[in-house]
Amino acid sequence: MREAAWLSKLKRISADLSIRNKLFIAFLLLNFIPLAIIGTLTYQKSNLLIQEKTNDYTIDLLSEVSKNIELNLREIDRLYYAIFTNPEVRRALMQANTGQLSMVDYLSLSNAVSQILYAAIIDRDDVENVHLISLNGQVFQTGDRPFKTSLNRDDWDQIISNKGDLIWINLESDPLFIAGGSSIYDVDNLKKIGYFILDYKKTAISKYYNQIKLIEQGDLYIIDQNGQIISHENESLINSRPDASYIDRILGGGKQGNFAEQVDGRRQIITYQQIGNMGWKIISVIPAENYLIQSLILKNWMLLIFLSVFVLAILLAYCMSNGISRPIRQLSEMMKHVERDRLDVSFHYHSRNEIGVLSRNFNRMIERISYLINQVYQEELLKQRSQLKYLMFQINPHFLFNTLETINWLARIQGAPDVGRLSKALGDLMREAIKGKELVTLDREITNVNKYVYIQNYRYADKFHMVIEMHPDTLRVVVPRFILQPLVENAIVHGLELKMGQGTIAIRSCFRGDQLVLSVTDEGQGIEPSKLADIQTALSGKAENPQTGIGLLNVHQRIQLHYGKAYGLSIQSIPGSGTFVQLTLPGNGGPGERQSESST
Repeated sequence: MREAAWLSKLKRISADLSIRNKLFIAFLLLNFIPLAIIGTLTYQKSNLLIQEKTNDYTIDLLSEVSKNIELNLREIDRLYYAIFTNPEVRRALMQANTGQLSMVDYLSLSNAVSQILYAAIIDRDDVENVHLISLNGQVFQTGDRPFKTSLNRDDWDQIISNKGDLIWINLESDPLFIAGGSSIYDVDNLKKIGYFILDYKKTAISKYYNQIKLIEQGDLYIIDQNGQIISHENESLINSRPDASYIDRILGGGKQGNFAEQVDGRRQIITYQQIGNMGWKIISVIPAENYLIQSLILKNWMLLIFLSVFVLAILLAYCMSNGISRPIRQLSEMMKHVERDRLDVSFHYHSRNEIGVLSRNFNRMIERISYLINQVYQEELLKQRSQLKYLMFQINPHFLFNTLETINWLARIQGAPDVGRLSKALGDLMREAIKGKELVTLDREITNVNKYVYIQNYRYADKFHMVIEMHPDTLRVVVPRFILQPLVENAIVHGLELKMGQGTIAIRSCFRGDQLVLSVTDEGQGIEPSKLADIQTALSGKAENPQTGIGLLNVHQRIQLHYGKAYGLSIQSIPGSGTFVQLTLPGNGGPGERQSESST
């Protein structure tokens, strides 16, 4: 009851508003609503594009860092291959494997191999040491300190079972180095002759990402295939496994990606990129608010523009409403004088618009009233006033058709026949749309499509070409009205509008058994598989709230309401090649029958 009272009060207040205030509110709403909708949609789209560009930029940076690290590790691979293919190195390992080297021979071989190893790494700052171990445990290495490895039993098992390719191992007990290790095989007989171990400095990895801007915005580090941190700006975190839940998601994910997740109560944007084929991944963790800086700037600018335009809209709405309503208010004042029996007033508004006509009619009315008061009885005056109270003006569709027909002939008279034909086609379509008949012959339906295509060809400048191939007998079949026009509209707007060059839309009909088959084919951009699947789900009736293919679904449902579930619409599409839509209807028109055009 209270809501009804408020609604009634609101209607009464609205009805009592002056014309100036109504015009002011109307102009203001007509400016504000589109401006708000466009501004909101523009901001949302721009914000989405900014986030996408930022995500792409982050992935590109991580990809570049990943490639640089991978290239550097490949250089280590080449160094490894150069060492184990060296004849002197292979000979030293095989002699050591005999177990018959004297101390003098071992020292001589060790000196020779050490010089080879030194020569291989002399220009590399990222390699600390290189060790070659024979099968019986004798060591050849760079450096004078005794060989002491940080490899555990599992690490050794990986190297021993390795078939010759260099593998990388994160040393849990040594946060400064990563070990590159492999079994060494004789290239002549492919027998194992020893092991290769290289100490690679982790600082050589961190230098590739320490200088990029992502470090300033958030956290950046590298993890191995087990989720342990290999390289981090904070060295105390190296060899530890982050507690964050997103680590498992990254390890189980693809080679690259990004997603948002709550970390310690803050929304973070997680981006990752795999490094080569080693299973290592470089991870960027940036607070979401850092991503939104550009969006906030855009939002502030849009709000400023919106407020400026809104203020300008208020001024324009006031000026326009005041300008339009001023002569009406002046005329209203004149009428109040007449109401007080002052018949010596007149209203002069020199214009040919409606208010000018109204002013002239008002003046003539005053003159006529004065004449009647002086010439006829008071009853005639009362009758005249009574008739004036019941003057009304009604606009109906026939007025609109007559107006379009007037535009048609006026355009032809003034040498613009195209405008006339367009208005004639539009009038015919509107007249067809409001007719009471739901069923028309297929011939009439094709005529309506041709009128629609005629109008659209002017809009799209002959961007498409129509091909209509109809079996003559099908033209007499009765079909639901306006089942082809929405399909042609879809082909133009969603298929050919963004296509380069001219495209073709083909409409065909035939009988298939006791069924009438209509098809609409276009050479447009086609439909993406995911969207096509949504449309087909909606057509099957399995979608609870379909958001795509509304026009197609409307045609499909209308056909099934008329003829049953055995009939309807089907669609096929290939992205980049075009779309094929087929309508299946009863060959005899269903509940009706084949009719001639005269019967419609």
